[in-house]
Amino acid sequence: MDHIAAIDAGLAGKVEPGMIARKVFLTYPTMAFVGQEDLQFDILNSVSDKWGVPISSIHVCGSAKIGVSVHKGTPFASGTSDLDLAIIDAGLFVRYMEAVANLTRNYSIRSSFPLVKGVSYREQYLSYLTKGMLNPDFMPVSPMRADWSNFFGRLSSDHSKAFKSISAMIYLSERFFETKQRSVIQGRRAKGVVR
Repeated sequence: MDHIAAIDAGLAGKVEPGMIARKVFLTYPTMAFVGQEDLQFDILNSVSDKWGVPISSIHVCGSAKIGVSVHKGTPFASGTSDLDLAIIDAGLFVRYMEAVANLTRNYSIRSSFPLVKGVSYREQYLSYLTKGMLNPDFMPVSPMRADWSNFFGRLSSDHSKAFKSISAMIYLSERFFETKQRSVIQGRRAKGVVR
């Protein structure tokens, strides 16, 4: 059974979306790496080594995982699609969260956060935190953010034949990751594919 068929079967069977997300996103193979397991190891091992997290805590999401973008309706395409990674590690999450809290004096120094179209990334950063997610792209300008961006920029460049870009977010726990992936599951229902 492919990933989309598993999602649809779960929805048709009235399985809770979080359980479908757990099954598909945490246990099914990654579509982009079928037949390219060495590439998967190289990328995940690089992330594991760089951030000091177990390789088993790094998961693929998005179209690279399930073979299609549910939101865009487009299939994964090697070389032109992104590779979205989820690092599920409470220690890394807390390390980054504490660093940002210290840097911004518990988020009171708003000027540390980048502005996009006159809007501070502070609100987006805090919104993600409340969902157990840390998006380093929304972090304040700092050496820590630069190190993250530079690492994933190099990783993207090293694997540009396989992926347009490689990025990652940090999750506090599997439960928060599953909750985020529910939007993919609910996106299938919203498109009227399964009622």
